[in-house]
Amino acid sequence: MAQEQVRLELDGKVIPIPGEVVSEIAAAAAARASVSRRHRELSLLLGRALEFGQARLGKGDLRALVVVIEEEHPERFGPAVAELLQAVP
Repeated sequence: MAQEQVRLELDGKVIPIPGEVVSEIAAAAAARASVSRRHRELSLLLGRALEFGQARLGKGDLRALVVVIEEEHPERFGPAVAELLQAVP
């Protein structure tokens, strides 16, 4: 079951994101696991974030996150993703 809020650390800035949004992004990344290793790693990282309530994303994870969100159309994930994308360095 997804956490209510998952804390994602992006370049030192912590952004709380609804667990259901993190779950949807993780599923979208998993669907692209055959496209790149980074997508698979992002999916696994977000899965652990759901389990533990937090995760730190490295530069490669951030690039994969942006690609997944943009390919899935950011508005699909709601307003929390806008703040997340703004926090990406």
